[in-house]
Amino acid sequence: MTVIADYTRLQLDALPLVRGRPLVISDADEVIVHFAEPLEIYLMARGYEVDFKDYRLQGSVRRTTDGTILPLEDIINLVDAFFADEVENQRPVAGAIHALNRLGDRAQVVVLTNLPDDFRARRARAFAAHGLHAPVVANTGLKGASVRLLADMVQAPVIFIDDTEPHIRSVAKQVPASYRVHFVANERLARLQTPAPDSHHRSDCWDQTHDAVAGFLASHGY
Repeated sequence: MTVIADYTRLQLDALPLVRGRPLVISDADEVIVHFAEPLEIYLMARGYEVDFKDYRLQGSVRRTTDGTILPLEDIINLVDAFFADEVENQRPVAGAIHALNRLGDRAQVVVLTNLPDDFRARRARAFAAHGLHAPVVANTGLKGASVRLLADMVQAPVIFIDDTEPHIRSVAKQVPASYRVHFVANERLARLQTPAPDSHHRSDCWDQTHDAVAGFLASHGY
């Protein structure tokens, strides 16, 4: 089992979750807010270009001047710089806030994001400014263990929404009874991914995602 980081566990343990009430766990980047497009604009302004050949940033970022592909460590540093400068400015994906608030009438909502913990509070404030007041938890690594802990806390149906196949696979292994949605907001990135084999629903539209999740909740009496 993946080890949960100490700071993540503290955040999970502090959540005011209600036992017996369903839980929607949503990723943030490319699910609630746009990430790839603003990151690409940010990098281009600093002398880099992004050529997405697959869903990974590794191997896709190069210097504009000489075409040198950046090592992973440099990419991580640039992404951290992006969050430091832009985390409050990432645009919500169309319909995301409204859909999650509607689902919040029937279930608890938690945002589980692989964002450096230093930026978690700023992201939560940005979401609140857009009308989403769900708690934000900063995770690192695969999300299965964190979702397993949340599922044990609520003892109720769990829905997991994420844009990344490894996270969905991890959650399927740790919480097989969960309902898993593979959501990719960016059209270009969506074309690079086939539906995650361990997902129940693939979508790039929040209206469709809301209806799929609502249908799952209804099938369980919620």
